[in-house]
Amino acid sequence: MAVTDVKNNVRLKLELDGGFDGNRQVIKSKTFNKVKTDATSEDLYEVAQSLSRLQALPLLKVKKLEEIELVEE
Repeated sequence: MAVTDVKNNVRLKLELDGGFDGNRQVIKSKTFNKVKTDATSEDLYEVAQSLSRLQALPLLKVKKLEEIELVEE
């Protein structure tokens, strides 16, 4: 039985530094939906860097969130 991966949904998530609450770091996030499924990781990282310059908080992490459906051939 052969199984194929099919990307259904890709999102770009920026995690921003919200400061500290006591000794616990606060992380704020912004998620962008409807990202092209064939976008490369390098392209998404460049876009994230550009978007982070528009944010009031400093960028901590860039995440690529994928939903992949497993389909039997």
